[in-house]
Amino acid sequence: MTLVEIQHQLYNIANSGDPVFADFASQINDIVEQAKAGQMTPQDTAEILRDAQRQLVILDSMNALAFKETLNTCITGLIMIAGAV
Repeated sequence: MTLVEIQHQLYNIANSGDPVFADFASQINDIVEQAKAGQMTPQDTAEILRDAQRQLVILDSMNALAFKETLNTCITGLIMIAGAV
């Protein structure tokens, strides 16, 4: 997944209407934008995203399992991108 594809997925979730996952996706996208603007090192970005991924595990809304899986995929991709920078 490219960064553009990941941000598109995050945008879709942020605008899904699910209050928990929409907020979470918006927060992840804010982290991405800060990293793109150079406000965080790639190492700090990856660490924050790993923390977010651990938080995602405890989000327990079974009716939004698809959102959880998509967010997990996005965060994993972002960690890989941050590690490659």
